[in-house]
Amino acid sequence: MSQSARQVAVALLARRDYSRHEIKAKLLLKGFETVEIEPVLDGCEASGFLDDNRYADLLLRSHITKGHGLGRIKQAMAQKGLCAGTIAAAVDRSTCDWFELARSKAVKKYTDPRTQDMKEKARRIRFLMGQGFSYDQIAYALDYDPYDESSF
Repeated sequence: MSQSARQVAVALLARRDYSRHEIKAKLLLKGFETVEIEPVLDGCEASGFLDDNRYADLLLRSHITKGHGLGRIKQAMAQKGLCAGTIAAAVDRSTCDWFELARSKAVKKYTDPRTQDMKEKARRIRFLMGQGFSYDQIAYALDYDPYDESSF
């Protein structure tokens, strides 16, 4: 007995949130045609089962918890099929201090983020850039002295 596209979509969304793009891709892989998928997705959005804005907020919070920077988060959101407007709106709603997040990531990784060795400093910069932080945020993070009592 085969399932309808709606049943498959609702079963997927019952487990966790997905973007509209991800659900469409999963339904296409299951052999459903685009003509039957679009009305199902519209119905899921109308019912509140599928919401790209809610999914973007969830994804943003998840990546912030992991200590990822804005660049990496935006890339991950785009890979999930979220449009640029949805990504920008989610970032605008966020209250995250990206400079402090970069600092906490550097302190967690290196205990004392400051170093005089240029090779080591370049390695730390590459690491933080890979995490999605801008150079200004990285400079702020690597200038932090965890033993300076005036910074508390």
